[in-house]
Amino acid sequence: MQGQGSLLLVTHVHVRQGPNGLQIDDQTAAGIAQWCRHFERVTFYGIMTEGSSSSAWVDTHEGLIGERATLIGLPYGYGVGAMVRTLRGVRRELCRAIAAHDHLCFTLGLVIGDWPFVAALEAIHQKRRYAAWIDRVEAPIVRRLARSWAKRTATAIMLPITERAIRHALRKSEVALLQGGDTYAYYAASAPDPHCTYDIHTHATDEIAAAALAAKQTRVRSGAPIEIAYLGRAVAMKGPFDWLDTLQQLHRARVPFRATWIGDGPDLPAMQRRVDELGLTGLVDLPGFEDRRDVLLQRLRDSDVLLFCHKTPESARCLVESLVCGCAIVGYDSAYQRGLVAQHGGGCFTAQDNTTALASSITQLHRDRDHLAQLIGDAAASGRLYNEDAVYAHRAALMKRA
Repeated sequence: MQGQGSLLLVTHVHVRQGPNGLQIDDQTAAGIAQWCRHFERVTFYGIMTEGSSSSAWVDTHEGLIGERATLIGLPYGYGVGAMVRTLRGVRRELCRAIAAHDHLCFTLGLVIGDWPFVAALEAIHQKRRYAAWIDRVEAPIVRRLARSWAKRTATAIMLPITERAIRHALRKSEVALLQGGDTYAYYAASAPDPHCTYDIHTHATDEIAAAALAAKQTRVRSGAPIEIAYLGRAVAMKGPFDWLDTLQQLHRARVPFRATWIGDGPDLPAMQRRVDELGLTGLVDLPGFEDRRDVLLQRLRDSDVLLFCHKTPESARCLVESLVCGCAIVGYDSAYQRGLVAQHGGGCFTAQDNTTALASSITQLHRDRDHLAQLIGDAAASGRLYNEDAVYAHRAALMKRA
């Protein structure tokens, strides 16, 4: 262990009350455990939630987290009314926490009800250095979610204000941790010391074995059906209907495949109806939520292609996991995925929203099985670049500047 000083993390991650104290999703818990290896004491602020979700919730009272970390839930403040009711108490809490810690890191997102942004303002007021962490570009996501006229109008008014506020917090930061190429390209110019980072939870032991990789490449070269997968929520920003439209075009082109989308979400029932309408029953499986990490990674090791149709710039973790498992990433182009495979390859990308081009890419991979096998091998090579220990050691070193 290399503990050094105390770290304050203010985030917008949901936490909930469990029988043994606060619970958090398993991947965030893995991240907190990593911070505990690099800092003597960690205080993690999240947002209290009472609703059900498909997160894999875990207790935090035992192990390294129980020994070194303190989790605190702040009230839900998104929305002007909720923020006004809770701002004074939250600001008082954050003021004390900022003064009591050696190193500060805030995961900036929005402004209204976004407690990390409030923490940044308080740190500026106290003349404290801090790290700003941004994990995705919020503006296009907010615009896509604003469907009614009233919401679109409010978004058009508020987004420019939000953007200026976030960039102000970035300019005042000591160091900026910008997750993935899209986030880095969007925000780097506003930060005095920007760094492209990744938030991943895979280990060297998760990498596909050499024998399994060779067997997969042999199967691919034999002309067997292409195994296609996706892991993620069935929501509009993930492009589930583009995904199904691409598969329909492959079916029409007589490309042999089997496809699985693992994840739940509001669009899952409509996806199932669409599968039936498109005549893809028996070719496409929608099993819903799965929280067993070993099952998810094995699904990727057994797959040839992770097909993704993301509608907004995001740093999707499943792309990294796919590479680690020797599964080529094929989908819409953006700086994030290009950055992941820049060194060793393993990806094939097409223009945003163009399902015809995406289906054509997979059709070409079907026709040139040697190329597909090479792409799978390249994916595994790229995947060896990404492991949790190395990534968190890098970010911890950056945080210690703040």
